[in-house]
Amino acid sequence: MKVFWLAVAVLAAQQGPTIRVPVRLVTVPTLVFSKEGRLVPGLQAIDFRVYDKGYLQRVALDTASTSVSAVLAVQVNQDVRGYVPFIKKAGNVVEALVVGESGEAAVIAYGADVTVVKPFATGDIQTALSKISASGRPSRMFDAGHRAISLLKQRSAARDRILLFIGQSMDSGSDATLGFLREQAERENVSIHALTLPEFGKAFVSDTFSLQGLPREGGGFKAGVDLGKLIAVLNRSSAVEKGTDPFSVLTAATGGTQLHFRKQTELENAIATIGVELRTCIF
Repeated sequence: MKVFWLAVAVLAAQQGPTIRVPVRLVTVPTLVFSKEGRLVPGLQAIDFRVYDKGYLQRVALDTASTSVSAVLAVQVNQDVRGYVPFIKKAGNVVEALVVGESGEAAVIAYGADVTVVKPFATGDIQTALSKISASGRPSRMFDAGHRAISLLKQRSAARDRILLFIGQSMDSGSDATLGFLREQAERENVSIHALTLPEFGKAFVSDTFSLQGLPREGGGFKAGVDLGKLIAVLNRSSAVEKGTDPFSVLTAATGGTQLHFRKQTELENAIATIGVELRTCIF
């Protein structure tokens, strides 16, 4: 027992004294929505109440934010065809919560080709997204990122430069590399964010498995699997698990955020989260 208590005393001595520091300023990132789900602009400090342990606190509101130049890069190959319909509905949310009233945006669609479907200073995001459709197998994500940075470097350096990917964290068919894309983003001060679709899900099920109804007499279903496609999907998933997930690398290197979604509401919530990060109110 003496040895035990001696060891405890030595550990306590090694840990050193506890240092407590009073916190005089706490930041509370905030977005306010109406009952209709629309962002409410122009709020003042008097419109908020902040409590700490039941006590009303004095608040100061800071809504100053740098104008944004954002490129939305959307994957549109066959692997994500099940998700394209609700990605097409997210344009207004991106416009309101990420770009904002003083911001500007461009839209890129990528699969086998990389296409600028909405340049800066033309049209709106919702109209651009309504025109996208899924086709082909390649997913030239690195090339799309390189094209996006080429567009952003032409915008004013006084603006926050944002690249927002929507798609799976994978690349196939690009001439550019992950290292090159990361280097370009860091050099041009581009913050990369990613709204990530799973590689397993609707596309995985529909592409690798088949389900066929049997004759009425016996009833039931006959299932089959395309082993070639299944192996390809498993290999891509293994790469992600080994830490080579491109979105994780890019967002970590540039101070961005990676969020995952499967449903329309999850996509919209993820967009709102990024919007909070880009527009922080300080109390």
